[in-house]
Amino acid sequence: MTEPLTREMVEKIDATLLPTLDRHHLRLLAHCLSSFQQMTAPGASRTIPSRDQQEQWCLKHPLLRDDPQFGILLLNQFEAAARQLETLAQSLDVAPLDLTLDHLIDQAVAHARARLDAP
Repeated sequence: MTEPLTREMVEKIDATLLPTLDRHHLRLLAHCLSSFQQMTAPGASRTIPSRDQQEQWCLKHPLLRDDPQFGILLLNQFEAAARQLETLAQSLDVAPLDLTLDHLIDQAVAHARARLDAP
């Protein structure tokens, strides 16, 4: 099982020069998206995996098997991320699992600019 975020992905996020909290949020969202993509079989629906699929994936993940408390926290994080990813996907008219890191970065940059431009 590969790690959800590669070094290149983290470097790309850090290169955005977004505020620290925004970059942290972006890394979390990218991690969740990548995890969802790993949970889904090739050719399967491009929607967010069900809670049951997420739980099964967590049970099989070697880093989560020995820490059930963290698994519960991660599933809660997945739930929050799923809502955000579905909203973004809908606004871009793409399937949630077809989102890319570039989509996430573009959204984060747009939100940061909107905050700066707000009166």
